[in-house]
Amino acid sequence: MSTDGGSVWSAALESYYTDGGALVMDPNNSSVLYSGGYVYNPDTLVYTYVMAVSKTTDAGTTWHRDTLTTTYGMCYALRVDRTNSNIVYAGGYNGTLYKSTNAGSTWFLSNTGLSGTINDIRIGSTKANTIYAGSSSGVFKSTNAGSSWTNTGCTNVYDVMINPTNENEIYAATYTGVYKSTTGGGGWTLMNTGLVNVNTTSLGIYANNYLFVGTDGGGMSRWNIMVGAEEQKTTGFKTMFTAKPNPSDGWTRISYQVTQTGNVNLAIYDIQGRLVKMLVNTNQAPGTYSAVWNGIDEQSNRVASGVYFCRLDAGDEQMIQKLILAR
Repeated sequence: MSTDGGSVWSAALESYYTDGGALVMDPNNSSVLYSGGYVYNPDTLVYTYVMAVSKTTDAGTTWHRDTLTTTYGMCYALRVDRTNSNIVYAGGYNGTLYKSTNAGSTWFLSNTGLSGTINDIRIGSTKANTIYAGSSSGVFKSTNAGSSWTNTGCTNVYDVMINPTNENEIYAATYTGVYKSTTGGGGWTLMNTGLVNVNTTSLGIYANNYLFVGTDGGGMSRWNIMVGAEEQKTTGFKTMFTAKPNPSDGWTRISYQVTQTGNVNLAIYDIQGRLVKMLVNTNQAPGTYSAVWNGIDEQSNRVASGVYFCRLDAGDEQMIQKLILAR
């Protein structure tokens, strides 16, 4: 753990793990973290290493540990639902995935249909019931908050990433390169152009601009996912989609036109892809509409100056505006 931006580090887990495998922070509370791995369990009839998850509520000063399995196990993936901090997922060896609905107090298996070693878990930012699990057997998808899972393809998946500004766009880091799906999983296409090493192990995304790829021995690469965005066509919206003033000091009017009746979402996201404010979520008939963002988030707090993104979508059709807030 570091408290000075990474200049000096100190041990925060002490001897909790024989081997650690995952760490995640509660996106709603930076003092709450979960760590996963395995521990030697002398309480079993045959001494073995079991899957374990620890939690701290004081930024690493003290920890409480739970063992989740009685047979051999290892935790490789942890994720907290950003819309509900009580919901936590822990994935690991041999298709094991546990879920907690009370912030880690108790855990239950939620792995029907899963197989392989679970290396990563991702949750949709606006579709909390939609979850992806990257495993050695493929990219698995659940649309019912983990009750059941379907394999959408790929193998030897180390990391999964959801484009926060288009949740039908999924990326998978695998032993043979990076794959992309534009249908929410399935229909995977390889995108290895420019990679020095195709054994990809980790992914990161910068809003709707860049996909970052970490490789085994080949360093870090960057892919511009905005290339070709100007040529994308939409049939549900006319070309008018404006935000004025932009830059703004905290008050922006967003105007748009709809040509087909259907559900319309208009939302503000930060540069990390986190939902800041939902402005419109309703069924709209063809016409001209506008909404005002006054620089506050879902909790009615003033947000900081910086770059934000306004996303307008109906079904699979989407338009994005970059907003600059300068207070």
